[in-house]
Amino acid sequence: MLRTRWELVLLPFVTLVMLVLGAALNTALYEMNVVVGFALAVAHAGSILLTYNRPLPGILLSVVCVTLIAWVIAPESTLPRPFTVVALLTQLAVTVISGFRAPWYLAAAGWLASVVLVSIGASHLGSQDVPQAEITNMVVFASISFGALLASIIARQWQLIRQQLTVERTVSAAEAARRELVEERAGIARELHDVVAHGMSLVTVQATTARYRYPGMDERIVAEFDEIAGHSRRAMAEMRQMLGVLRSESAGRETLPQPGLDDLEALVGSIRRAGIEVDFEAPAGLSPGPVLGLAVYRIVQEALSNVVRHAPQSHASVDLESHGEQLTVVVENGAAKAAATVSSGGHGLVGMQERAQAVGGRLDYGPLPGGGFRVVATLPLEGETTTPGRPKTGKNR
Repeated sequence: MLRTRWELVLLPFVTLVMLVLGAALNTALYEMNVVVGFALAVAHAGSILLTYNRPLPGILLSVVCVTLIAWVIAPESTLPRPFTVVALLTQLAVTVISGFRAPWYLAAAGWLASVVLVSIGASHLGSQDVPQAEITNMVVFASISFGALLASIIARQWQLIRQQLTVERTVSAAEAARRELVEERAGIARELHDVVAHGMSLVTVQATTARYRYPGMDERIVAEFDEIAGHSRRAMAEMRQMLGVLRSESAGRETLPQPGLDDLEALVGSIRRAGIEVDFEAPAGLSPGPVLGLAVYRIVQEALSNVVRHAPQSHASVDLESHGEQLTVVVENGAAKAAATVSSGGHGLVGMQERAQAVGGRLDYGPLPGGGFRVVATLPLEGETTTPGRPKTGKNR
């Protein structure tokens, strides 16, 4: 259990009160020797703080003190004994604190030891009978302290269970986030596998059929094409061997053609039907390869999906710009016009980062000053073609 502010203030105050009252009671009413009475009061009151910080030494000290108090009280005293009022309250405080701070078996052992040893001390090792009043005194302490001990042990176990549950929830959330990230990466790997496998299959087919499509080629050229076809087949086999484990046999969608830039219009249209106003602007004649086209499509798709989830009925824009060997994808939205009703684990941005990094690019994102959010992906074209000198298409509303 963590130390709280009230514990740091209350425990020293209770210790001081028990010390003052105990010293006065021991020396004035029970007529103990001044040094003995004061020392027992100091040690017994101090066991409260000691039990809080170090339960085992504190419990042992309290049991010894309360036993000695019962021993030194004169047998002919008519005052409450063997537990004086202050000793009873102090030992009760020690019992409750030990229930909170120590294992249950240690706290129970301390309670049992205090009851048994005080009974032995009150009888002076059995040399005299214990009066009924003393028996009643011990019964009162035993019953009250046992109830307090049981309540404190239950409270401690409940607190430990809550802490363990909190830890388990934290671990489960971390595992869920890690699993979603792994699944996202696996999905990217599967899609890249499909795209690359398609391209390499074309290379293999073209290299293999070159001799038939272009008869009369030199034998060295034919051998070169055959070698290209062989390398392509081996590379495909190795790629399937490494990435085959990522493919689910039941995932029929993996056999479908992968989307690209040509599918962005349809994607924007579906977002508009969801109630989001979207402006779409892209360079005319931009024709990247399938890997880059897939990355752009997925980034725009996830960014617009976030707009639907977190900024319903807002205005969004999708802007594609090509600058030399770079393609910049900007997706931004204004402030939401309606309250978002769907929460997310926040892993969509991680997925977009993974897709941008997979093609050698980077992703920047953040909130806009006037409300809203912006996602900017900077991706390398690496020789992908875009028709120069042609203007951008107009804003598509």
